[in-house]
Amino acid sequence: MNEETGIMHDYTSKEGVIMSEILLPENAPEAYQDRQILWNEVQKMEKRCDAQLAREVEVAFPVEMSREQQIECIHDYIRENFVSKGMIADWALHDKGDGNPHAHIMLTVRGFDENRQWQQKTKTVFANSRDSLGRAVYDPSLPSYDPKDKDRTAQYRIPLLDKSGKQKTRIRKGKGTEYLWEKINIPANDWNDRANAEQWRASWADHCNRYLDHEKQIDHRSFARQGLDQEPTIHEGYTARSMESEGRKADRCEINREIRQRNTLRNQIKALALDIAKMVAEKARELYERITEFTGNNGIDAGAGKDAHADRDTTGRKRNTGTKASGVRKGTGGDKDETDSLDDIEREIEQRKPEIDAADQQLEQLAGMIRERRKNHDERIRKLMERRRTTYTDGADAGSDRTAGAGQRKSSEGSVIEGNSTVTTGTEQLIRDLETAISAATGAEETARTERAAREVERSRSGFTGKRETKIRKQETGKREETVQGRSRSRGRSR
Repeated sequence: MNEETGIMHDYTSKEGVIMSEILLPENAPEAYQDRQILWNEVQKMEKRCDAQLAREVEVAFPVEMSREQQIECIHDYIRENFVSKGMIADWALHDKGDGNPHAHIMLTVRGFDENRQWQQKTKTVFANSRDSLGRAVYDPSLPSYDPKDKDRTAQYRIPLLDKSGKQKTRIRKGKGTEYLWEKINIPANDWNDRANAEQWRASWADHCNRYLDHEKQIDHRSFARQGLDQEPTIHEGYTARSMESEGRKADRCEINREIRQRNTLRNQIKALALDIAKMVAEKARELYERITEFTGNNGIDAGAGKDAHADRDTTGRKRNTGTKASGVRKGTGGDKDETDSLDDIEREIEQRKPEIDAADQQLEQLAGMIRERRKNHDERIRKLMERRRTTYTDGADAGSDRTAGAGQRKSSEGSVIEGNSTVTTGTEQLIRDLETAISAATGAEETARTERAAREVERSRSGFTGKRETKIRKQETGKREETVQGRSRSRGRSR
């Protein structure tokens, strides 16, 4: 029962309400556990016609949570963020079985004093600073004047000045002259501070993550703030989904389908780039290891032979001569092994060439598709601008270009680093091509917006043309009627 209007509100037949409850803070009367008593008292306290009666917070549950976990989670969340601050929370859990379990939380905007009475929304304090324009303000980070401790806080007051710049005074009967000081009204609490929204959202994510596996964790931050190269979808809403269920296309649902398509394309490009980079790095690593192993072995043999000759005594010249001869023969064999290894490397490169050529061909086809889309996009924009100039109507903004880069680590020489090896042949150009492809893929969104804007312009143009033609027909009809009437009058005079 609304005691102010006398209207009875009946919600007993409302569907999807799992449970509802009122949580009271300290000093709140127990009678406010009754929803009717609570909100009628709130209305009595607020005298202004535009007064704020309550604040609503709506939270959505991850579908992985059970009913018991949902209730426990919402209880802890409300008590930690709202009830502990002095708010009364009237909350309800809704679940229609459509995959969207959520809770509505209604919060009071006044606290309670030690006498269990509603507190004021604002309080008057002495100003303790001035802003850049010279206006008196209250800065909570600075000391403030306390009437109960005048001796130590008297300097933290701002005098109230008159037009001449002198401090205002007033004569009080029986008390003499009283000096006046700047006072301002400030909120009694910080519950309306917009910064709370960020804190409450972060707290909700933390509470839900206690019940979720690591791969199912949620984050209150946007993709951009998380550093993710992914485009977020937009809120579709009940109306758009109803249109889709009836077989009609809704603009919001169509936008989300385009966004998902772009995200899929972006992920495919990233996966392709990763596979190609790994393949190139792996082949380069194999070649590098084989060349290093071959040249390293030859270097050890040569050094060992030199050291052996240096340690020999000169008296054994014949033996040294024989050792040198054997060393020459061994060196000749090493040259042959080196030639054979280089031939093997060249053959392996030739064998791998078709794979690299196939990857290059795929990238070239992808780049061609992106160039064609960009060309169509520019052509649509050009036509749209021509239509705007023709019809003098305002079109929709085609949007700003977005760029997304594919992240890669680079060495000081500018070559791409993958694993423990450095690849410089063709990989740097490949990464630049992939970055261009990812950037161009985002143009699909602008293309869709341009098409919708073009349709709107065409409709406006058609409506304007129809009205103009109707007006011209009426004018021509009126002229013909006036001509006929003039001829009739002329005939009458001639008769």
